Amino acid sequence: MQHFTRRLLVPALIVSAITASATAAGAFVGQPKPAVSAEGERTPQGARLTIKGKNWPAGARVKLTGSRAPGANGTQDFGIADASDKGEFTYRKTVQCTTNRMDDAENNPVTVTAADSATGVKATARIDGAPWVCQ
Repeated sequence: MQHFTRRLLVPALIVSAITASATAAGAFVGQPKPAVSAEGERTPQGARLTIKGKNWPAGARVKLTGSRAPGANGTQDFGIADASDKGEFTYRKTVQCTTNRMDDAENNPVTVTAADSATGVKATARIDGAPWVCQ
């Protein structure tokens, strides 16, 4: 009798484990990935940026950075955006212009990276380099 019980118990445990794994994995299927969009405007004060995010975890702290701007020496740190309880944020910032040459701007778009401070999940968007040209 004991031998028969063990034979039934082992397959039942395996089926339970597979079902639990499938349920956990199913929780992530169909959820949209975090996304970011970015726009830049050329102003006398510098590049006026608007960075928007959606599908981030509620309350996520999202670090915003940019690749090297036209004529600049290094990457850019734009700051931290806090996602709402709906996983959305809008972040506005004006940064210094970095070049007087429009041809620099045409050949050097800026990649904006948004990274969840807790998980490291990232999303990127591109802005052409024109907003970084000094007026």
